[in-house]
Amino acid sequence: MNLMEASAKETFPSGAHILIVDDDERMAKTVARAMRQWGHECHIAVSGDHGLSLVHGRRFDLILTDQVMPGFDGVTFVRSVKSIDPSIPIIMMTGYGSINTAVDAMKAGAYHFLTKPVRLAELQVYVEKALASHEIILEVQELKDRLKNQNRNILVGKSRAMRETITQVEQIAPSTATVLIAGETGTGKELIAEVIHALSPRAGKKMIKVNCGALPESLLESELFGHVKGSFTGAYRDHKGRFEIAAGGTIFLDEVGEMSPAAQVRLLRVLQEGEFERVGSSESIQVDVRVIAATNRDLKELVKQEKFREDLLYRINVFHLKLPPLRERVGDIPLLAQHFIQKYAKKNGKNVRGLGQIAYEKLSQYHWPGNVRELENVIEHAVILAKGDRIVLDDLPELFHETKEERLNKIVIPLGFSANQSEAIVIRRTLEMTNGDKEAAAKILGFSSRTLYRKMNEHSIPLSHGVEMES
Repeated sequence: MNLMEASAKETFPSGAHILIVDDDERMAKTVARAMRQWGHECHIAVSGDHGLSLVHGRRFDLILTDQVMPGFDGVTFVRSVKSIDPSIPIIMMTGYGSINTAVDAMKAGAYHFLTKPVRLAELQVYVEKALASHEIILEVQELKDRLKNQNRNILVGKSRAMRETITQVEQIAPSTATVLIAGETGTGKELIAEVIHALSPRAGKKMIKVNCGALPESLLESELFGHVKGSFTGAYRDHKGRFEIAAGGTIFLDEVGEMSPAAQVRLLRVLQEGEFERVGSSESIQVDVRVIAATNRDLKELVKQEKFREDLLYRINVFHLKLPPLRERVGDIPLLAQHFIQKYAKKNGKNVRGLGQIAYEKLSQYHWPGNVRELENVIEHAVILAKGDRIVLDDLPELFHETKEERLNKIVIPLGFSANQSEAIVIRRTLEMTNGDKEAAAKILGFSSRTLYRKMNEHSIPLSHGVEMES
């Protein structure tokens, strides 16, 4: 192998562990010397067998291998290495290069193929790319491993709906596309957004969260896009908005349907052109941010009511994720409950290991207006009260001790729900109480029938809701 000598620049990740496999030991040493000048640690193997023994013994960030070697050829070596660790990038170098050999090497899993004599400048370029690629692969795998040990409660489940959701998340995450997550309060929209960010190339950057429904209309624009000193009463200094802070990362806009018309216009411009102005400024700011939005409302219905821009809906709805409510995935309750039992037993130093049969039946029969979030609160309550290694009926909140008739005669609003979220629960429970009779429900609620239908649309309550009450 002939390498053109050149002064090396440290243009790629330093400190990598590189294996050079070549029966021409003199040339292998020449390559190793160049790599060490770039700050890397190098090992040399003079045959495929020798190289495999080193791969078995330690982890390498990159392998450079010859094609023609004693024992077995480079393509066979590549296949053998990939069976041990598929993540290791391999660059093949050979003086017997041909298109067929290159194709075979790439099919076997080689990152790239170089023909001898190899130019040092060319080798630098591909070593840099291969190491950067390997670093990304390791980071993604680390994130996936970390997520397995995090509180991924919404991703716990064996129901078809949840399997489809998990598959969609894994497909969507690596892209840069905008995502709209729809679902009732407590279904885990924020957690899904966190998972998408953590599995994306932006995982090393910030994820900024904004609840658009919790901020007054007068402050929302300033909070999202910032303002300059003197732009309004109380603006005593320049203020960076959440979009600037999230630069390079992800911004999560919860309850995006509550955005003011003015804020919607600014958001549309960010999505279309990647720029905005701070409130009170005419200077454009360029920003690279991935937007993940969430809503518990029917945005198409809001468009009809002229409360949400249709062009903005198209922009944020590039990928649409619909999270199922817990009452539609009752089969997941045992898995979710077990997940929370383990979490809170460990947190509280309790020896609780599972659910008793009657407690399980009560949980399965409940309608869960607060969805997964409410289930988590119930399990935490039960774990703290549990006296044995199983949660029994007495450990559950008082609500679960009632008969179906008693339960239907009261409405429970989970602590922390907004007025809008509470209204949805009241309407759902009233429809259950009237067995789906819209006229009767409207009278109880003090609505006209027209108002009831409109509010059912706003809260994404199906017209058939309440026809079959849950046991």
